[in-house]
Parts: sequence; structure tokens; C-alpha cells
Amino acid sequence: MRKTLLSFILLLSMLALCGGALSEGAAVIVSLGDSYASGEGNEPFYGQEAEMAVRCQDPDWLAHRSEKSWPGRLTLPAVDGPMREHRGENWFFAASSGAETKHLFLLSSEETASGVTADQQKDYSRDGISGTAMLAPQLDIFDELDAKGLKADYVTISIGGNDIGFKKLVGLAMTGVLDYFPGETAEEKAENLWNTSYVSSGIRENIRRAFTDVAARAGAQACIIVTGYPRPLSPDGGGETGFTPLSSQIMNAACDLFNAELQDIVEECRAEGVNIVYVSVAEAFEGHGAYSEDPYINPMVPGAGPQDLKSVNVVSFESMHPNEKGLEAYARCVQEAIDRLEAE
Repeated sequence: MRKTLLSFILLLSMLALCGGALSEGAAVIVSLGDSYASGEGNEPFYGQEAEMAVRCQDPDWLAHRSEKSWPGRLTLPAVDGPMREHRGENWFFAASSGAETKHLFLLSSEETASGVTADQQKDYSRDGISGTAMLAPQLDIFDELDAKGLKADYVTISIGGNDIGFKKLVGLAMTGVLDYFPGETAEEKAENLWNTSYVSSGIRENIRRAFTDVAARAGAQACIIVTGYPRPLSPDGGGETGFTPLSSQIMNAACDLFNAELQDIVEECRAEGVNIVYVSVAEAFEGHGAYSEDPYINPMVPGAGPQDLKSVNVVSFESMHPNEKGLEAYARCVQEAIDRLEAE
């Protein structure tokens, strides 16, 4: 009888250990999206130490996936340490600098037949080596999970900024063009700008499709976490950079409009049964825009950086992206959301 009891206790202990191992193996975060998710502007990037001939063929370097990215800082209760220590096991990183919503689409057979692609084109020219590479559609990362018998618990996404032409808007702000946009206040000018650059171009439908396509590929068990964007600039402007107080305030107001739209789209998807939540980073970045006293966002950096895909650029890719403090702020906001979801 005593031997039987000891054997039973030993069996329970083994099952508990196996259960823990299985839980750790099944706890998975997939990180998709654009440069704000890839960690653009924060070296080192995965693969950057290789020679250019190797780097230009490495999707990680081409996508500027940073070893310091905020998704890599996230944690899950069943996993020991941050996600960046478990890449390819508990964390799957497909975010890419420059990505648009179309790079998150599940294409129909009709779209594929007509030549539509979810690949992302990357042109490079450094160290005497030039060419074009194509990054696989971000949703292909789920094939890697399938091959390992894994399913995502969470999918983090930052997307839409490139669709609305954030880079172009920054240029308009620097040159003072935004100051002369119709409207009496920064908020009115931003709303008029929004109506011309966003509503009329069908971007809203693309963002909605990106969310639903990701949900379809990830599976109903995966909670999709959509992150908003921080106000990019100090409301006082950027001094010698060309950002006037008014242009900076217009940019910030436009960012508020975009975040409100993202949140609205998320709520629409939730109402239709999609397992999705929105995480705001606005409060965490408040007072920490570029050119503030304690910035969480990089300023405009002239010329090409040492890891930019091209050796000749007007400004570096790192410009107007979250710095390390900004990455930590993003991670903190998303981690709080995950912790709440885990506690439910």
C-alpha cells in the first residue's frame, strides 16, 4: 500500500513537471507590424555584424529587427525571462521597418492570380553592393509555428503609420507647409489634413482587413494586441530643425485622430467576435516627444546611419522613432495589458 502511494505521488510529480514544460513550450508571442514594432533606430539589429554580402540577404537586417525591440522585452508567466531570450521557441518576430497593412494580408486566389503580393520590397546599396530583396509576407511566420506544433497566445501589432504617409507628413511639418493648411487651430488643420490623407484613400478598410486577416491566421485562441502611436513631437517645436510649434501641434493632433480611429476599428472587430484589444501609449509618452527635455523619440538625424540600407540618405532611418526609453515605455504599456489578460 505504501509503495503504491509513493508511486502515485511520484507519478503526480512527473505529470506536474511535464505540465510545466508543456506550458512553457505553448506560451507564445508573435510580433508583427512596422518600424515602431521592429525597433527601428535602436542598434544592434539582428544580423548586422555580418559582411554586407550576407546582411543584404538576411531578412532580419533588411527589416531592421532590433535586439532591443519592445516586443522582445515582454514576458509571460510560463516563460523564464524576456521574449528576446526565447526567439524561435516562445517568441516569433516578423515586424519590419517600412511595413504597411498589405504586408499583413491573407491574399485570395484571385488576388494572387492577378499579381497582388504581400511581400515587402527592400532596396539596398552599401559597401559597393546594390540590389533588391523581397521579404516574405509577415503572416508566413505562422508556418513556422505550425511546423513546431505551436499556436500563438498573443499577437502584437503596430501598423498603419506608413499607410497614412507618416514620413511625408514629417516632411510637410519640417518645411512649414502644415502651418498653412486650412483651419484656425492645430486641431482643425489636423482634421482637414486627416480627411484628405486618410478617409479618402480607403486606409481604414485596409487596417480593418489587416486585423481580421491576422486573427484568421493566428486562430481564435490568440489575443491580438494593437498598439497605438505616441505623439511624435514636443509641442514647442524643434528649433533649428524647422518644426514650428504650430506644425508640431498639428502632427500631434493628427496622431490623436489616428489613434482614435485605430481604437474604433479594434472595437468594431471585437463586436464581431475578434479576440483583439487596443493598447494606448499616449500617456506613457506624454511630454516626451522628440525635442522635449527628456525625449522618448529620436530627433531628425541627417544623412545615412551606419546600418541604414543605403549609404546615401537625406535623413537616417532612425529619425522620429522611439529611443530606448521609448521602447521601454512601449513594453511597459503592452506588458500591463498582458498581465491583466493573464489574470482574467
